Amino acid sequence: MYYSVVKRANPINKEAEPLYYAQPVWSSEISIRTISNQISKYSTLTPTDIMAVLESFIDMLPMWLKEGHTIRLGSFGILRLTFKSEGKENEEDVSGNDINHVRVVLRGSSEFKNEFSDLSFEKVATTTA
Repeated sequence: MYYSVVKRANPINKEAEPLYYAQPVWSSEISIRTISNQISKYSTLTPTDIMAVLESFIDMLPMWLKEGHTIRLGSFGILRLTFKSEGKENEEDVSGNDINHVRVVLRGSSEFKNEFSDLSFEKVATTTA
C-alpha cells in the first residue's frame, strides 16, 4: 500500500509544533459493477444477478441498523451503529436529544484482519496543493 507524508498540527496538542504524518494514498475506487463482474467469474450467477443481490443488501442495511441489530458478515466482520452523547450529571437528565455523531462501524473479524498481516508500505512523493 502506498503512503505519502504530510505536515499537520498535532491532534493531541494543538499548541505543539506541527508534525509529519504518514497518510494512505488510494489508487482508485472500485464500483459495485466491477465487484459484480469479478464475483460472477467465480460463480454460476450473472453480473446482473450479483448486482441485484448486492444492491438489495445495501438497501436493507440501514433498516437493520436502525432497528438496533448488529450485522455479522461472516469472516468479514460485524457492522453496527455507534454514537456519542453529551454527558449529564443526573441519569434522568439524559435523553435522545443528547445523542449525536452517529456512525456506522465495521469491526473486522480476526480472519479478515489477518489478511493484512503481510501488508507492506511504499512511500510515494507528496503532492503540494
